[in-house]
Amino acid sequence: MITYKAGIDEIDWFQLFQIYDRVGLVAGLAKSGEYDKIKDAITQSYKVVTAWDCAKLVGAGRLLSDGICYGMIFDLGVLPEYQRMGIGKGMIEELLQNNEHLRIHLTSTFGNEEFYRKNGFKRHRTAFAKYPFDSEYLID
Repeated sequence: MITYKAGIDEIDWFQLFQIYDRVGLVAGLAKSGEYDKIKDAITQSYKVVTAWDCAKLVGAGRLLSDGICYGMIFDLGVLPEYQRMGIGKGMIEELLQNNEHLRIHLTSTFGNEEFYRKNGFKRHRTAFAKYPFDSEYLID
């Protein structure tokens, strides 16, 4: 049975780094071993939700927000062997709990667009982004 926890008090950082390394999130910081930056980013988030199978951390995601108008979901990831079991949906529900009043944005990873559509997200007509490096996510 999967349980969800909000907050960072019970995070097993080593397990979290392994998830992000395997699924390639947090701007690629896990792949380059920049775990201190990941920990700083997570601890400065507005809301963090983790998914657990007993003592095993199997998923995590975070919400950045001003708490009034806008929020943005980042780094929602689930271990590959736990995907397609409703865990990502459960984490989204937990992140949005008590934040229903916010305008929520997110950037999907390639191939996961349909997952977000099924969870109530729609394409934004005028979304733009600016990165300090080239990215396959940016279109000229």
